Amino acid sequence: MDDIYTGEITVKKFVKFVWPSVLMMVIIALYYGMDSVFVANLAGEEALAALSIAYPVQGVIWGISVMLASGSSAIVAIKMGEGRQQEADEKYSSICVVSLILGCVLTAAALVFMDEIVSFLGATESLSQYCEEFLTILVWACPGAFLGVLFEYFIRVDGRPGFTLILYLSGGVTHLLLDYILMGPLDMGIKGTAWANLGGLYIIMILGGGYFLFMKTKLSFRRFRPDWRFIGHSFANGSSELVSESSAGITTFFFNYVTIALAGEVGAAAVSIVLNVHYMMISLHLGYIMGAAPLISYFYGAKEYDKVNVIIKYSKVFVAFTSIVSAAACLIFARYIVMAFERPGSELFDIALTGARLLAPALLLGGINIFASGFFTAYGNGKLSAVISASRALVMVIFWLIIMSHLLGMAGVWLSLTFAELATLVLTFRMLLRHKDIYHYRLR
Repeated sequence: MDDIYTGEITVKKFVKFVWPSVLMMVIIALYYGMDSVFVANLAGEEALAALSIAYPVQGVIWGISVMLASGSSAIVAIKMGEGRQQEADEKYSSICVVSLILGCVLTAAALVFMDEIVSFLGATESLSQYCEEFLTILVWACPGAFLGVLFEYFIRVDGRPGFTLILYLSGGVTHLLLDYILMGPLDMGIKGTAWANLGGLYIIMILGGGYFLFMKTKLSFRRFRPDWRFIGHSFANGSSELVSESSAGITTFFFNYVTIALAGEVGAAAVSIVLNVHYMMISLHLGYIMGAAPLISYFYGAKEYDKVNVIIKYSKVFVAFTSIVSAAACLIFARYIVMAFERPGSELFDIALTGARLLAPALLLGGINIFASGFFTAYGNGKLSAVISASRALVMVIFWLIIMSHLLGMAGVWLSLTFAELATLVLTFRMLLRHKDIYHYRLR
């Protein structure tokens, strides 16, 4: 941390700081994708469709986790850049307590209203039991997910992004081993993947908490007085990440509704496959801005604007290259990617293959929007970041989903993601141009 924060930002130092976050997000995407692979191959098509129906709850849990972590960590990083370490420690300690309490409250509420949640998600009669079995276990993950993601973000702010990779490798390996054991030899079906999710998340929480308790760190737990203004600012500043992550769940709800009407339960199963592929591909961009954001926040707080502009220069290259590669991969390797979930020759395979190929133009456009959203969060401008996230991942997706599915059927369902990214791109460039003098960054 001292090296990159106090010296010149070279390509080598920047890559060393950011790459663990990129790899970490790819691992997260892969092991969540593996849930669908195990369910599809070991529990069957109906269970896979139920996993898609239940996904909005996962999206909301993950969205709240990232909101708490990204919103508060940006503020704390700015305080550290300003040299106000005690205040940074107190704010960090307070958000940990709030996250734990909120996680417990949401778990209790979900268990009380489980029947209503399953009904609201639109599960058909044959899928309701699968959904309830999965969610009754999964909602116990709320406290672990909230604290685990929080620790991961603050470890990066503390200057050890490499340790976050250890967290998610450990959680991912635990998750996959439990998937195999519980769904394979123990034949627990969809309950097995719920327990696997739970185990992976709590391993991350335990290791992350251990980092701050037992290792020498810059950030540390302190006694604090509740700072409700900071808590509110954290929620507001992280709102874009809440929108971005939760919107995946909300849009999955609408995708399920539309595809069940167009293709029945097999349509919902195809949604699970295609949206998993989409998340795997955009994980490169999500991980990149997650890794770069603490640097942007710190240098903005320290008024070292030239260093922010160096980061922007590197970011242009990364976003352009990974956008092209991910779009090309979807076109060229879509068949082999979908084969991991379903064997060729079935209706599910054909629908999912078309969807995976039609993701390519969305992937070509989405990297800039994802970067811009996280970029403004790093400056503490959660409102603007939320507008961009809401556009690309929620409002425009639903708008174009309704129109394009009516015009082109299932092909229109998948193309709605491209039209959403394109509409958001116009907004993104406008906002970047408007705020460059306010935040002292250069676009050229």
